[in-house]
Amino acid sequence: MAGDVGILRRKDDNSCRDIKSIVNILMSRGFTNEFLSDYGDYYTFSINKPGYDDDGRWYLDDASSWAVMYIDIIKRKYSYYCTVEDSSGQKTDYYRYIYIEGYGDRAFMYLNFLHEYFKLFPDDIFSGAADHLYTKEDIDRIYEKEIWSEIWHCLDPKTL
Repeated sequence: MAGDVGILRRKDDNSCRDIKSIVNILMSRGFTNEFLSDYGDYYTFSINKPGYDDDGRWYLDDASSWAVMYIDIIKRKYSYYCTVEDSSGQKTDYYRYIYIEGYGDRAFMYLNFLHEYFKLFPDDIFSGAADHLYTKEDIDRIYEKEIWSEIWHCLDPKTL
């Protein structure tokens, strides 16, 4: 399944100040080529890793997989996405921070990236397909499963 997903932030602070941390996560996962372009309202960050086998089963051999990720870092002043209400009734506005193009069938690769990303930025949330929102705890729970669905990003995190 192809689709676009993203990472949301609590405050409208969509600068590139965290890009170094994001690059470090990706480099630790074997991505070797990056390119950053400034398009005015957003930066496009494309990265890839060599040796990709498109027939590989869910990219479990993450070190030898090749993949391309296109990440748009939204920098415009207003990038409101949604308001989330927690269990205590507190409402928080979230803004688009990272938009990942063409999520596709690379479910494990992205789950692996998100697991590391949320170690550094635990207050952000992941916006999956069908407008499902995943917290750091949701990503950690999915990541730790021995058997998981390759379409986890399309499912309600409460059911996983």
